[in-house]
Amino acid sequence: MLNKILVVGLLVGLISCSQAEEKLSEELEGKVMGLHDKLMPKTEEIVALQGQLDSLSTGKDSVHVNKLKKALAKSDQAMMDWMHHFSMDSLRKMDVKSKIEYLGDQYNQLKELQKITDSSLDAAKAYRP
Repeated sequence: MLNKILVVGLLVGLISCSQAEEKLSEELEGKVMGLHDKLMPKTEEIVALQGQLDSLSTGKDSVHVNKLKKALAKSDQAMMDWMHHFSMDSLRKMDVKSKIEYLGDQYNQLKELQKITDSSLDAAKAYRP
């Protein structure tokens, strides 16, 4: 009888743990996709600012302008690289623990990408010829 109670207790514990992990996985996926959706419009802003800076790239501040353009291009490329490497198909095939690890890593990558993007955008917007 005690063995049956232990087995039932273990099963309940495993199910609860599995449900908590699944919920965490879903929350992380939401955070990753939310941050992605927040960053995507910024790529359009990057392209627009690069176009504006193009006309100034041969002027008196050409060195500074070219640094701003390079920073914008780097953040744009980083976003494209992240999107190229992120795989929803692979995510669907992972077990819950792997999903949590993968999504946590992806979220951290996007947070770093957000810093790079915001920094390059802020610098480009602040530039006044």
